[in-house]
Amino acid sequence: VGASYCCMSETPPGVTWAEYLPTSRKWFKENLGKQVEGYHILEDSGKVVGHIYYASSENALVPYEIEPKVAFIYCTEMLHDYTHKGYGRMMFDYAKSDLKKRGFKGILVDATDFQEFMHYSLFAKQGFKVIMEHKPFKLMYFPLLKDKVEVKMFEFNYKPSKERVEVTLFKNFFCPVGVQMYHSIKKVAKSFGDKVKIVEIEPTLEIVRKFGTSEPLINGKIKMWGPASE
Repeated sequence: VGASYCCMSETPPGVTWAEYLPTSRKWFKENLGKQVEGYHILEDSGKVVGHIYYASSENALVPYEIEPKVAFIYCTEMLHDYTHKGYGRMMFDYAKSDLKKRGFKGILVDATDFQEFMHYSLFAKQGFKVIMEHKPFKLMYFPLLKDKVEVKMFEFNYKPSKERVEVTLFKNFFCPVGVQMYHSIKKVAKSFGDKVKIVEIEPTLEIVRKFGTSEPLINGKIKMWGPASE
């Protein structure tokens, strides 16, 4: 756990994502084996240079209804100096082999249209195929023991109060970038005083399935997709 999120060693200048690394590592430790599992790839010195973090479909905090025993990738990363050198292929080949041995039917990932984050082309190179699109995401699947799996999106179903502007924040602390966004939005919302109502919710499996999202909401609408540079 102490070596998780190697991506935080390569944050762009001026961003504060790494400040929230302890929060995400605490979440990771508390939820390991339940809402999150993963693989690290190490160089000869023992340094972690890449990761794949995922959860089994029964426990994944995602807005999809998925049949049991399907791996759902939350995120994958490879440090810049180790790209285009076969490390990514090695990491994915190992993950595919291990998940298959453990009886997983296949692997799903919500790839994106953003070059900066989880771009779908990276997964296409690993043999994943698009099975569903909802901008800016492309849900992709790689079969292990089953050619096709049953997947459907949960209906977005969050109703805000109407007496004032409402900002809804789900305490989804898996990713340091998400933690930074959570605190930044909360700070801005507080600056408006009583004009803005802030609602904070723990994103349990039941909550994600009930509301169909764990993304920040403004007046019940998803306003913030994509890279955290927004």
